[in-house]
Amino acid sequence: MFRPALAVSLAILLSGVAHAQPSAGTAAATSKAPAKPVAPIQAYDLPQIEAFGNAIYRQDIAAWLASDALTAKVKDLQGAGLKGWLVQDDGKTAKVRFLRDKGNGLEVGYDVVVDGKGAGPVTEPADRKLTDDERLAFSARQAAAAAQPAACRAGYNAAMVKNPDGDGWIVWLLAPAPAAGAIPVGGHYRIFVAADGKTVRRVDALSASCLLIEKPKAADGRPAVAFASHIVSPTPVETHVFLSTLYKLPLAVGANGGKDAWLVDKGKIGKLDMSKK
Repeated sequence: MFRPALAVSLAILLSGVAHAQPSAGTAAATSKAPAKPVAPIQAYDLPQIEAFGNAIYRQDIAAWLASDALTAKVKDLQGAGLKGWLVQDDGKTAKVRFLRDKGNGLEVGYDVVVDGKGAGPVTEPADRKLTDDERLAFSARQAAAAAQPAACRAGYNAAMVKNPDGDGWIVWLLAPAPAAGAIPVGGHYRIFVAADGKTVRRVDALSASCLLIEKPKAADGRPAVAFASHIVSPTPVETHVFLSTLYKLPLAVGANGGKDAWLVDKGKIGKLDMSKK
C-alpha cells in the first residue's frame, strides 16, 4: 500500500521493508518479476491458508499503527539505534517490540500494544533483555530477508509465525504498492527458516510475476470486485486473503489455467461455480 513518507522511511530504516495505507488512484506499471519457483510451492488446506492470511493482516496493521506511534515520539530513529521489530500476536492483541542496538548488543527499545481500538502508548520495558525465542525469531526474519531471490521494488514488509508443521518459522516478505490505487498481487514470498534462526529451508514464490492490478470502483450499483490470475498453486494463497482484507475488497482468483475460480472475501476463500453463466 502507499504510505506517507515518514512511515515508509521508518520501515526502510528498521528492516529494509515497508507497507502503506490503501487509497484510490491509478496503478503503476509492473516492475521486475521475481524468480520463478523451481518446484511447486508448499501446499496447505484452505483453513490454514485463511489463518496465514489473517495473521499477516493483523501483523501488518499492528506494525503500521505502532510505527506511526513510534515516529511521533522518537524523532531520531537512527540515533535511537533502532534495528527492527517483532510482532507478538494472539489474534486479538498485538505487542510490537521495537529492537535497538546502542553498542551493547540487541535489546528491546520500545513496546507498543495494538488492539481493536488502535495503538496504545509507546513504553520502554523495565527489562530490555530479549528472550531466547525473540532473539531467534528476529534472526529468522533477517535470514529470510537475506534469502529473498528478487524484489519487485524497494520497501518490502515482513510478517512471521511459528511453523505449524514443525519447528522454526514461516516468514512472509510482502511486496509494497508503487503508487496509490495499485494492488500488489504479485511479488510476495513465503520463506521457511529452521529453529536455529539461521538456516533457510525453503523459499516459495507466491506468484510468478510482479502483478499489479488497479483497485476497481463500484459501478451501476454493483460492488467492486478485483480479478487476478494465479498459476503457482491450484488454490489462492495467503497473500490473496491478506490483500482482500487490507483493501476491503472481494478478490476473484482464476487458477488451474482458468478452469477454476475462487472468491476471497472477508478472510475466507470460497470456490465459484464455473458452470453458471
